[in-house]
Amino acid sequence: MNILIAIGGRDYSKPTLDLGMKIANSLEASTTIAYVGKKVSQFSEKDVSVVHQNLDERQLYRPGVRTLEWAYDFLKSKNYIQEESNDFNDHLLVDEENSRMRVLLKGKHSNKIDLILRTGEIIEQLRSEVQTNNHDITVIGGGKNKGMHHDLVQFIDSSVLVVKNYSFKKKYKVLLPVNNSVGSRNAIEIAEQFAKANKLDVEIVTVLENKSSDDNLKKILEKTGKRFSKARIKNTTRILEGPVVKRIVQSASDDSIVMLGVSPKNPIMKYFFGSKPISIAQKCECPVLIAK
Repeated sequence: MNILIAIGGRDYSKPTLDLGMKIANSLEASTTIAYVGKKVSQFSEKDVSVVHQNLDERQLYRPGVRTLEWAYDFLKSKNYIQEESNDFNDHLLVDEENSRMRVLLKGKHSNKIDLILRTGEIIEQLRSEVQTNNHDITVIGGGKNKGMHHDLVQFIDSSVLVVKNYSFKKKYKVLLPVNNSVGSRNAIEIAEQFAKANKLDVEIVTVLENKSSDDNLKKILEKTGKRFSKARIKNTTRILEGPVVKRIVQSASDDSIVMLGVSPKNPIMKYFFGSKPISIAQKCECPVLIAK
């Protein structure tokens, strides 16, 4: 399992980084923390090379290096990484390709943690990162740029966790809407491991929009409840009726982490005709994981 956590501004990235690492540790995943900065001009490439080779001097910085340093310090303060060295400057940024640099760290619970810097257009760079390194989940902040969230979910070949209004101090529960899609089965798997590792309650729901789907969805709901009970995860099951998006948004509270699946519809078709999970992620005021 590979997880990609995209960070930006330091203050806004704390919740994204913290929840992303909780997911990664729950899944025992390899984790890449990425900052995407502006493309460096050819004129400054010589200076950038000096920065790369002499990071400990801190005289010159490629855009984003200070953010990586902040992320490194944050991970250490939360015990997500353990190292004998206390100084970020002891590590060298290694050029791997034109738009990617990396510093390798060992995680305390994950198999490994990479801090990387990419330069270019953010969606293009995250798509490239996912495709090249086979990330299973991409974690992004829940800012006001809904268009970017829409494009990331539609066209990135991984599950996406949108971290919106996440609080370090709040006790969360998992809201798990289930249906018969492949994405839902993946969401169930992630929710089980996440809830068990963090000792969270799980509310399992299914939404009935018409009578033809009643029996199948009820069986899935019952089977999922039994699965979580067998895993000794405290859970409740509930049947909702009405429009899917409306009912799930109504059921989500500010202490919910919603985990649901997306149907494998053609991305172009979803772009023009919409996606219920994307609408849920946009309308909920809490973190939402869309599993593919």
